[in-house]
Amino acid sequence: METLNPPRGSIKGFIRYFYDRFIRLHGSPEQVAWGAAVGFFVAMTPTMGIQTLLAVPIAAFFKINKIAAAVTVWLTNPFTAPFIYGFNYMAGAKLLGYPLKAPFFSNPSWETLWHSSKSVFLSLMVGGTLTGIVVGVAGYFLTLAMVRAAREKARRIRQRKKG
Repeated sequence: METLNPPRGSIKGFIRYFYDRFIRLHGSPEQVAWGAAVGFFVAMTPTMGIQTLLAVPIAAFFKINKIAAAVTVWLTNPFTAPFIYGFNYMAGAKLLGYPLKAPFFSNPSWETLWHSSKSVFLSLMVGGTLTGIVVGVAGYFLTLAMVRAAREKARRIRQRKKG
């Protein structure tokens, strides 16, 4: 059996390595997909910094793949967070009827920051929950299809080598 070594200097090679490792996670395709769904959902919530600490116990409680949950929370990272949280804030603020521009920016003071922090947090939570459900469901079906297809391909290759 071949060993998987991370490539050096190639983004395409790294993605392939990551994909190969991900589809080989232990558990049924459904357990891996549910783990990914939990990770994707948590990734959309405004909990960056503690996302893994939230996703892994949730996955353990439901007896689904903890590694898939821990890996997929990294959808939100320092590079993607401004875009994801910005979108989530706008979606949540729109749904809650809050202004899209936080009042703090037009009147910067500690008092304005204190009073607007509740609406900003609620907007992030509502928007994050909504997008978390959408991304989690889509991530479940995408991961399930990906893992099933990869495992079926591996099974056919093993059968061809035997016969």
